[in-house]
Amino acid sequence: EEDLKKFYDRTKDSLKEPLKLKIEYLAYPYDRFSAAAQVSDKEIEEYYQANQSGKFRKPKEIKVRYISLRGKPDADAKQIETLRARAEAIVKEARAGKDFAQLDKRGSDDTSAAKGGDLGWLTQGQLPPQLAPIFELEKGKVSDVIDSPMGFQIVKIEDTKAENTPTLKEATAEIAATLKTDKAKREAGKIAELDREKALSGKDFNTLAKESGAVVSVTNWLANGEVAPEIGQNQEFYKSAFSLGGKEISPIISGTSGYYLLRVKDRKEPAVPPLENVQPRIEKGLRESKAYELVLQKGNSLLDQLKKEKEISKVAADNHLKLEETGWFQRTAPQLPKIGDLADLRAGGGLTLSTLKPIPDKLYTQRDAAFLLAFKDSQPADMEQFEKEKDNLKKQALAESRQRALIKFLESLKAKAKIKINNAFLEAS
Repeated sequence: EEDLKKFYDRTKDSLKEPLKLKIEYLAYPYDRFSAAAQVSDKEIEEYYQANQSGKFRKPKEIKVRYISLRGKPDADAKQIETLRARAEAIVKEARAGKDFAQLDKRGSDDTSAAKGGDLGWLTQGQLPPQLAPIFELEKGKVSDVIDSPMGFQIVKIEDTKAENTPTLKEATAEIAATLKTDKAKREAGKIAELDREKALSGKDFNTLAKESGAVVSVTNWLANGEVAPEIGQNQEFYKSAFSLGGKEISPIISGTSGYYLLRVKDRKEPAVPPLENVQPRIEKGLRESKAYELVLQKGNSLLDQLKKEKEISKVAADNHLKLEETGWFQRTAPQLPKIGDLADLRAGGGLTLSTLKPIPDKLYTQRDAAFLLAFKDSQPADMEQFEKEKDNLKKQALAESRQRALIKFLESLKAKAKIKINNAFLEAS
C-alpha cells in the first residue's frame, strides 16, 4: 500500500487529465431548408448560360494503360540504351497484338503493373507534359517509347470520350439541385445569425431550437484534439469551443452539412485523478517498474561477470540464458537487427564496440528491456561500392553543409535584427 502511494505521488504529472468540455450546440442542417427553396426556370437558364463553357463543359477523356521502365539513378549510357531497347521490344509486341495488360504485368516497374497498368479515365490536365501527346492517339493505339525523368513509358489508349457539353435540358436537374442547396445554405445562415443575436440577449438554446427549427444537442466530454462522432473532423468547431469563456456564444461555424452555433455546457478543469480512480493503472505501472528494476539489477550483474570472464558465451551458459547474434549492420545504425531501436545508440552516435574494446561499459536499454552486448566480428568497408557512390555521397555532404551554413546565417541575422517603431506613421494612421 505504501509503495503504491509513493509510485502514485511520483507519477502524478503523467496522470493529469486535460481540460474537458461538454459542448452544447444548435445545428442548422442545409437539407432542412432545401425543401422550401423554390427555383425558377429563369434562374436555371441564367445559371446554365453563366457556367456553360466552364462548369458544364466536359473535356476529352482517355482510358489508359501504361508500362513504365525505370533505370537506376546512377545508370550509365550503356544501361540506358539497354533499357530503351527493352522498351522498343515491348512496343513492337504490343503493336503486333500481344495483350497489353499481360505485357504490363510481365515487364512494368510501376506499382500499377498488378492491375495491368490500368490508370482509368484521364483528362489532359491530369497528365505530365511529356505524356500530353498521347491525347492525339486513337482508340486501341500504342504510343512510341516516351522519355521521362522516371525512365521510359509506353501507353495504350483503351477507349476515348469526346469533349461534350450537356444541353440545358440535360443539365436542368443538376442545376436545380445546386441552386436549391445554395438557397438552403443562405436561409440556414440567416436563421443561425438571428438565433445568435437572440442567444447573446439571453435566450437559451432549447427555446431557440423550438422557435427556429434548429436541432439542439450536447456532445460527450471532449479533450482538446478529440472528435465528436456526430460532428466529425471540423477543426473550426473545436477550436472555437475551446476558446470560449463561461457564457460566451460562438460565431456561426460552417460545416459540410450545416451551420453550428455553440456554447460551453460544462467543463472539467485539468486535474490529477484520486488514487482510487486510477488504482489498477498505478498497480500495473508499479509492477512494471519493479520488474524493470530487477532486469537492470540482473543485467548489471551479468555485465560485471562479463568484464571478469571476457567471454559472453560462458556468461550465457553459466546463467542458462540463450545467446543470440544480431547479424551484420553498419556501425552508425540507430537500430540493430533482431533488437530494434536503442536510445543509447542515437545519443552516442552508434555502437562503439570493436576488436580493441569488445566489452561495453554499460547495458543497452529499451523502454522495457535491457541488452548485454559484446563484439564478435567486423567487415571492412566495401571500397568498390564506395567508389560507385562516392560522387553521390559528396553531393549529399555538400548539400547538408550548405543547409547548415544557411541555417547558421539566418540565425545570425535574427540575432542582429532590431525593431524600430515609426511613431510618425502610427500617429498618422
